[in-house]
Amino acid sequence: MSAFAASTPWVGNKHAAARLITATEATGNASQVDAGLQIRLERGWHAYWRNPGAAGIPPSIDWTGSTNVKSAHMYWPAPHRYMLYGLVTQGYEHGVVLPLSIVPKHPGTPMVLRALVHYSACKTICIPYTAKLVLTLPAGLASPGPQAPLIARAWAHVPSTLAQAGLILSQVVISKSSEQKNTAILSLVVDARGARLSRPDLFIQNHFSTATPGAPKVWLDTGHRRGVLSVTLKGERAAAIAERKLRFTLENGSTAAVFSATPIVGPIPPHGAGASLALILAIALLGGLILNVMPCTLPVLSLKLMSFAGASGGEKRGLRITLLATALGIVVSYLVLAGVVIALKAIGATFGWGIQFQQPWFLGAMAAITTLFAASLWEWLPIPLPGLASSTATLGNEGNAGTAGFLTGVFATLLATSCSAPFIGVAVGFALAGDPLVILGIFAALGIGMALPYLLVAAFPGLVRWMPKPGRWMIALRVILGFAMLGTAIWLVWIIAFVVSPIASLFAGATLATMLALLFWRHRLRDHHDNWRHIGAIAVIAAVVGTVIEPSVIPASQAPARQRADNAVWQPFDQARIVKLVAGNTIVFVDVTAAWCLICKVNALTVLDRNPVARQLRSPGVVALRADWTRPSPPITAYLRSFGRYGVPLDVVYGPGARSGVLLPSLLTSGAVMQAFRRAAGSPRGMEAAR
Repeated sequence: MSAFAASTPWVGNKHAAARLITATEATGNASQVDAGLQIRLERGWHAYWRNPGAAGIPPSIDWTGSTNVKSAHMYWPAPHRYMLYGLVTQGYEHGVVLPLSIVPKHPGTPMVLRALVHYSACKTICIPYTAKLVLTLPAGLASPGPQAPLIARAWAHVPSTLAQAGLILSQVVISKSSEQKNTAILSLVVDARGARLSRPDLFIQNHFSTATPGAPKVWLDTGHRRGVLSVTLKGERAAAIAERKLRFTLENGSTAAVFSATPIVGPIPPHGAGASLALILAIALLGGLILNVMPCTLPVLSLKLMSFAGASGGEKRGLRITLLATALGIVVSYLVLAGVVIALKAIGATFGWGIQFQQPWFLGAMAAITTLFAASLWEWLPIPLPGLASSTATLGNEGNAGTAGFLTGVFATLLATSCSAPFIGVAVGFALAGDPLVILGIFAALGIGMALPYLLVAAFPGLVRWMPKPGRWMIALRVILGFAMLGTAIWLVWIIAFVVSPIASLFAGATLATMLALLFWRHRLRDHHDNWRHIGAIAVIAAVVGTVIEPSVIPASQAPARQRADNAVWQPFDQARIVKLVAGNTIVFVDVTAAWCLICKVNALTVLDRNPVARQLRSPGVVALRADWTRPSPPITAYLRSFGRYGVPLDVVYGPGARSGVLLPSLLTSGAVMQAFRRAAGSPRGMEAAR
């Protein structure tokens, strides 16, 4: 049927009808004509989305017979979800306008649109509809027609990109359901950038072999800045879904985004309140416990061995006092850290786990304190410090024992903040995204976990019977622990070279060596016997300090060949390059590290610098980017936050098969990294190259 410009008559019945509309009354000279397929629906009836779900026919248009039409593309506003006899369907209620982008063969000349439209509308029954629509647009000025506002509103409801919607996709994980057989759980972690999350909903455009997925289970943090959406896929295998590239439409209030992502096999991301919060607290407790054996804190906490040994034949009361004081020092320190985090969040400051190691004053102060710990263990200090752990359990002065234990706990906590032990990243990331009460609860759980060994021995002091009896071995152990503490001080001085400069590191090392020399001579003057062993100790200290500091001042041109080879592999981090490289089918490995991160060093030595990973990083088609977070860097901090991380290490692999990135665990293994390379490669050819 012929029609007036800008719209055709309605074709259909009282339940549903369709017509073509255009935004202009003539073709004009533009290379595109905005139009729309408008479907009118009676109350209670609905039409269907591009993936209709369990039933229904999505609208389609056959443009055969049209004149001056080169191409026509239909766009889909974000849908709604309906239940029909227990089946999930997806579509539109109260009518819909599907925007059309029509490209003329010859701009500026008349156009005839002949559209054969097929669609269906449902209430309690479904009725298929066919409408033949003809609309003629004459040549002339493309002035807006009466239907232009309808089409403009329709375009506003078409999903944009994640970035345009103010959203960040942090993680896509597929996992096997632990409650239902032959069921997979697809989980997306989404962060809001600027705006808040408001009633988010998720639709999957792909068709599955079984029933259409229902509404996701949604958890939002208290600030509505992070959401976890989990969709149950009945009858689906997690391994099969992990190999598929899925297309998603994510609604967030009045906005929506469309994007593609390939899920990776992994556990459901921790989230939620109530029972889920209890899970996070348990993870934080376990992470704090593991911190006791991490290299960041082991030199300090091993000092308590002296307390245990010294108390094996002493009073239980004194032992309990020093152990409880140490536990209290740890817990109080974590609560203070929680208060600092809450304050920083309140003023909108940028922060992360371990950022105090980016500050020279902190490094210098900690290096001095650890040096004093070492001197106290060698009995070069007349005043008992927390490191003088061999006597705190039997001092008789309970106040001194309690103070010493408390300060030991505080000091251990400060060193622990450079660690990213297993489970720490999950717990801290959840805490930093939560409200003040969540932050306090999780940091308290971290502190209790780290203090748990001391609480256990305090509750059951008979455990110290398993310790060796006091004897001359304690003198040797005290000397060894002193050198462990000195090693920590040297490590902190080494970090100063990266945070400030090699000259500053050299100055700090010389200052500490001078301080040790003065303490030694003070001790020697108090001792009426010449002790050449102490002179030998000073020589060893000077040699160790010189050995560590000297490489930091060597010019780059004189650096070892291995360092130059590493620099040839690792390129500076540039987030904008990632998209361009992946678009060119390049695999990108991003390593976010810091000089003060010991786990980062372990990852490098045991995985990244060894085959097969090292060989893969050097292979053609792979680009390795390294982001150094040793110093403050807002772009790197923002990148960490995009993955829900607030500390290092962070390693991500991108590629044609994983454009959103495959997030690796904090503690790397060669198997996990190579598997991520294969997933990122996507194609069988790329997967073969990644082996």
